[in-house]
Parts: sequence; structure tokens; C-alpha cells
Amino acid sequence: MKRFFRNCLLLSVLLTLVFACTSFAQNYRPFPNNDNLKEVFEQISVTGNFENTRVRLVTSNDEAWYCRWKMIEEAKSTIDCTYYIIDKDIFGQAFIGLLLKKARAGVKIRLMIDGRVYRMPYMSKMPDKIEELAAFPNVEIKLYNSVRKSLATAFTDFRSIAASNHDKIIICDSKITIIGGRNIGADYFSANGENDIVYNDCDVLMEGKHVAEQLQKAFNDEWNYLKNSVVKADILNFKNQISVVELAYRVMSRYIQGRGLFDPNKTRVSETLKKNLTKMNEEIRKYKNLTSYAAFDMFRGERFKPVKILDKHSRLGPLNGITPSLIKMIDASKNEIIIQNPYLVITKEMEKALIRASARGVEIIFHTNSAGSTDSLFPQAFLMNDWVRLLKEMPTCKIYVAPSQNERLHAKVFVFDGHIAVVGSYNMDPLSEEINSEVVAAINDKPFAQQTRLRIFKLISGNIIEYKIKLDERGNVIEKFGPEAHVSEKVIKKMNFLRKLQWLRPLI
Repeated sequence: MKRFFRNCLLLSVLLTLVFACTSFAQNYRPFPNNDNLKEVFEQISVTGNFENTRVRLVTSNDEAWYCRWKMIEEAKSTIDCTYYIIDKDIFGQAFIGLLLKKARAGVKIRLMIDGRVYRMPYMSKMPDKIEELAAFPNVEIKLYNSVRKSLATAFTDFRSIAASNHDKIIICDSKITIIGGRNIGADYFSANGENDIVYNDCDVLMEGKHVAEQLQKAFNDEWNYLKNSVVKADILNFKNQISVVELAYRVMSRYIQGRGLFDPNKTRVSETLKKNLTKMNEEIRKYKNLTSYAAFDMFRGERFKPVKILDKHSRLGPLNGITPSLIKMIDASKNEIIIQNPYLVITKEMEKALIRASARGVEIIFHTNSAGSTDSLFPQAFLMNDWVRLLKEMPTCKIYVAPSQNERLHAKVFVFDGHIAVVGSYNMDPLSEEINSEVVAAINDKPFAQQTRLRIFKLISGNIIEYKIKLDERGNVIEKFGPEAHVSEKVIKKMNFLRKLQWLRPLI
């Protein structure tokens, strides 16, 4: 009997390994060397030893939060960070509380937040908390592209008012850096089922002075814009918010280390803070997957790789190092191009490059959102206009979409021929290409590119829908499966209305 169970166990293990290997073999592709891509990478102009960078792909939401927390906790001298959104939830408050702790320790801090988001009614009370941080002499805080300072150009260039700092950068001690798609908020760091919105996102954590110098330049370029406004401490402070963000820091720090919650009845704080503590406890206890920080290491044997930072100014500046480089990589690809992006509103130049690639026989794979998973219907409305044409003009193209909020995508990733992976904040839409500031990392390393590629295929192999068309002998579309086949009639009606507003396309 023991032998029988042992044999069953061995058979089970063998079948599992065979299945795993078969699944892996379906997605793994040993691409031949592509000297053209190598040349494109080498032509990206940077100084310094760009090969001396340790890189980690960060895909899980809990580890993405741990990376940011640990970087800042361990910073000794400087912290520079810029975010489009720092939410008012426990993550945003704890993030400000952590910066407050480092400010008290004498660390020099520069923080930049987008000016439009900062003033939204949704962000109530967060400005007060951030102004408390601004009171420290070693802290500087700016709002990017102040709306008030941009009003003069409202009638000559409306897009300059919309220009946002979409970079997401942290630089600690001029050595450890992280960039990617995530803002600061529960939507980006919680697990499925733990929050109303959970994004599937991607970051790159990097260690190396060369990359830190490149990102420092990207940060400084945005920091020094004349249309930025300085956040100053309140002259009269009727409500002390320092104690609130300090409490948020303590609650977060204790919880992520697996030490549970503070008991409001056993904590010596004011009655007002007890109410805040109760509210924070109610919020943070939802995040069951966020309790293993104590065992977390930022790097786990990752090796040094060639990395170059591609930067792009907003409409307020002249630099665009991202779009031309991506087009060159598309033109240099011979086998496969993967584009994972939450918004697929392709600009003319990018579409022309992809059509050229398809004509060469290059397989093109898009992984994006649908109307059922997106956080914005506008891009989906324009994708509804485009998807049939894209599949028709690019016969080697496949479009995969996330059908529901359970698969909601926010990652911005490109993989070219399994050689080069590009990860950052750049969306596949006119807003990123023409209006917002963006930053990405290009990693020229086959193992890293294959890791990134397999991660995308793992997502595609889940509960994902493929948009398809069928053509007759004359090239006419005779059958299709697209948004109308899986999105509610009510949402389709909205999208049909929005897709008529073509004049808005440059702002999407």
C-alpha cells in the first residue's frame, strides 16, 4: 500500500513537471541574436558605465510596496521622488509619514506631485498633510505645472495646461532607484479582492550610480520648470496633521512586519487620534497579503545588466527620447514585438512603424484593457474605432484584452525580439507621446527580456479575450469578435458616442 501511494505521488509530481515544462515551452522562444537591436541600444546616448546596474523586475503588488518602503527607510542622505498621485488612503498617508520620519533624521528630501491631481476635491486633507512636511528646512516640495501659472497659455495652447508630470521616480542616496507604472495608493499595492480597484502593474528596481545619475537628470529637468509652484507650510495651522501621518507610518510599519494592529484602547493618544487609528485599522486589515515585509530583500541574486534611461519632457520642454527610440526598436525587430499597455490609442508614426514590422513578418502582440476592465472609457472608445483596422493592416498582429476588473492592467511594458525590455510610465497614447512627461528604462539583456516576456504571457494565458477578424478572398472583413461581443449594450452606447469626439484624440 505504501508503495502504491509512493508511486502515485511520483506519477503526480512527474505529470506536474511535464505540464509545467509543456506550458513553459509554449511561451519560451529562443530568439536568434539581433545585431540591429543591439545597434539601436548602443546608439542611445548616455555617459558612464551603463552595464554596471543591478536590475529587478517587480510585478507583485506587495513587493512593489516593500521596495519603496525599504528604499526610503534605509536612505541615509537624500531622497528625490516624483509621483503623479499620492492618494489620501493609508498608503498615501503612511508614505508622507515615512518621509516625515526621514526628514526628522536629517535626510534631504525633494518631493514633486502633479499640480492638477493635488488640487482635486477627491484629495481632501492630503494637501494639509503635505504642507506639514514642507515645514521642515531640509524638505522641498513642488507642484508640477501649476494650473494658475499655465492659464496664460489657455487660449494659445490648451495642451500645455493639461501637461502633467507622469514620471514615477524614487532616487535614494544617488544609488537605489525605482520607476514604473505605479502611483502611491491602495489600487497599486493590494491583492485581488482586497480593494475595489486592483491594478496589474510593473516596476523596475535598480541599483547603480549610472542609472541614478540619468534619473537624477530626468528629475531635475522637471523640478526646475518655471511653471512649477512651491508648496509651503501653513502660516496658521488650525489642525495638526503631523500626528496623523506619524500615526499612519506607525500603523503601516507594524502591520507589514506581521505584528498586527494597534489596539486603540491600549494606545496613549488623544481621542481624535483614536478615531483616526480605528479608521486606519479598518482600512489596513483588508490587506492580508501585505504582512511579510520582515523577510523581504530588495535584491535576491539579480545580476548586473546594461540599462539606459529614456526620458521625455512634457509639452513644456523639448526632450523626447522615448518615442523615437521605440520606433527604432520596432524597425529593428525581426521576430516579435510585445506591447503591454492599459491604453491603446496608437499615434500615426507609431502605427506606421508597426505596419512596417508586420509587413516584414514580425509577430505583434498587444495586451491591453477592454471597456470591462479600464479606468477610462475614452481610450476604449478610440480603440473601438481602430482595432479592426489594426488587425487588417497588420496581419501578424494579435490583440488580447483584460475582460474585467479582476484583470485590470496598468503596466507599461515593451519587449523586442526577446532581447530588449522597456519598462516605465509611458502609455501607448497621444497623452504620453505628446503632452505628459514620461520616463522608462531600456534593459538590453536576453534573460531579463525573456523573464518580462514570460510574465506577460502568463497574464495572457489567464482569463483574457482575444479580438479577432476573418477576411474573405478580397480582403473584406466577414466576421469579427470585438468589444460588442462581450461588453454591455449600455457601455457600448457610451463608447459609440465618445468615439465621435475625434477632436479629443490628441488629449487621450
